Amino acid sequence: MQENCIIFDTDEQYGKRLMCAISRHKNLPFGVQLFTRADEMEIYLEHHTADMMVVSETCCEYGAEKPCEKQAKKMLVLTEEQKTAGENKSGNTTEVREIYKYQPADSILREIIQFLGGKEQKQEDVELIGVYSPVYEPLRSAFALSLTQVMAESGRTLYCNLEAFSGLEEVLAAQDRENLSDMIYYYRNAGAKVTEQMKQMIVSLPGFDYIAPVEFAQDISSMQTQELTEFFLKIAKECGYQKVVLEISSAVASQWKMIFACSRVYMPVRQDYISVRKVQAFEKYLLMAGMEHLWNRIEKVELPQNNLQFNAAYIGSREGEEMNGFVRALFTGQAAKNP
Repeated sequence: MQENCIIFDTDEQYGKRLMCAISRHKNLPFGVQLFTRADEMEIYLEHHTADMMVVSETCCEYGAEKPCEKQAKKMLVLTEEQKTAGENKSGNTTEVREIYKYQPADSILREIIQFLGGKEQKQEDVELIGVYSPVYEPLRSAFALSLTQVMAESGRTLYCNLEAFSGLEEVLAAQDRENLSDMIYYYRNAGAKVTEQMKQMIVSLPGFDYIAPVEFAQDISSMQTQELTEFFLKIAKECGYQKVVLEISSAVASQWKMIFACSRVYMPVRQDYISVRKVQAFEKYLLMAGMEHLWNRIEKVELPQNNLQFNAAYIGSREGEEMNGFVRALFTGQAAKNP
C-alpha cells in the first residue's frame, strides 16, 4: 500500500506552493495531502493514518498530545530559522526531524523521501509551466524570462512566448532569426516530426534557451490547443529539455485548455480597481464552466513594484537579477514572508 504524507501549515500561500512543487514530480512513492486548517486535518485523521507529516513549527508543540503526533509515524518540522540539518527530536510516539522551511522545495522533497526511507524515481516527463493573466501586466514577460532563467539552474529549460505581438525581438536579440512561425511551418510539413533544421532554430542565451516569437500572429491562433501542446512536448523531448515555460496570451485559442496542459501556472496580477475585477471575472467564468480544478492550480503573483526597467538590456542587467531574486524567493516561500 502506498504511504501517505500530510502537509500541515496555516500559512496557506506557503503550503500551496510547497504542495504544487511536490505534485509536479511524477511517480512519487507516496501520496500527499495538504491541510491549512487544524479542524479539517483532524477530521481526515479520524479515518486515515499518516505515515509522515510535514508541519510548520508554528503549528506544533513538542510534548503536547497533538493529532499529528498521535497518528503520524514520522514528522518533519519546518523551522523558521536554520538549524542543524536533519536535527532530531522525540515526540510522544513519533520520530521527529527538523529542517529549514525556506529552502528550495526540491530539497524539502528529497528530505521527505529520505526520511520515509524511499528512493526518488527518475522523472522523464517534460513539465510545461504557464505564465498567464487576463490583466495587462507590463512586467509579465520580465517575470516569465526570469522564471525561465531560475528554472534553468536546476535543469534544461526552454522559453516560448505565445503572444501575437511580443515586442521581445531586441530583448532576445531575435531580429532576423528563424522563429516560432517557421518552426510551426516545418513541423506541420514534416508530418509532426522534429527535424534537425527545427532544432537549429532554438537560440541559446546565457542561462537558458528560447524559440523566437512568431512573426505572424495567425500562426498561433490557427493551431488547436492540443496540437500546440503536442508540438511543445515533442520539441522538448527531442531536444532534451526538462521544462518549457510558456507565456500564454489571448492569441491562443481556448487559453484555459493550454492552462490545463501545464502542471503549474503563475498569474501576475495588479491591485488597481479594473485589474482586480478582471481576475474576478476570469475566476467566475472558470467556476461557472465547472473548471474549478483549473483555478485551483493557478498561483497569483503580485510582482515587485520597484520601477524595474524592462528594456532591450534586461537579460543580465541589475533589474533582471532583481527579478531573478524575486522568483527564487517565490520558490522557497520567502516571497510570501517578505513581499
